[in-house]
Amino acid sequence: MMSVLLTACTDDKKPKDLQTKELQESEKIKQSVKDLAASSEQKDAKKKSNIALLGQLHNDTILRQVRLPRYDENFNPLSLLHAERMEVIGGETIEARDVSLELYDQDGSVQARTKVRRAIYHENDAILKAEEAIYISGEDFKASGTGMVYDINTGQGFITGPASSLFYLKALKASDTKP
Repeated sequence: MMSVLLTACTDDKKPKDLQTKELQESEKIKQSVKDLAASSEQKDAKKKSNIALLGQLHNDTILRQVRLPRYDENFNPLSLLHAERMEVIGGETIEARDVSLELYDQDGSVQARTKVRRAIYHENDAILKAEEAIYISGEDFKASGTGMVYDINTGQGFITGPASSLFYLKALKASDTKP
């Protein structure tokens, strides 16, 4: 929390209307600082509300069979992170072992999945980072690389390289072709 102290003094040598104007400007500045502080506190509260309880655990705490699901506002599944073992290694940094990550389509079917032996989860940013060979597969694609970074909150990520990808085109049905 940020605290700011603003003071206003009057100068008997200045005209009364100038003092009033300066006092009003001082009040505007004070209000804008209060608004800024409130906005910052609201952002911090929102950020903390997105953070699970893992960051509240002591260093060297070990959890087994951890599942971290993510849902949209209608409680439809978006992703599921499963780790055989998670260890708090410092603050809100967690080492996950034998990790699988599944991403879901809007209808709830699995869109993509990946498995890694070791990944680091930065809970304050909700970022999962793997720095080893990665293989991601879906119904119509496969991708591999030397690592990945995935944002749990936004559902976005990327593969670090060198990387390769293979996309399968769906065969056109006779009814799909245009005359």
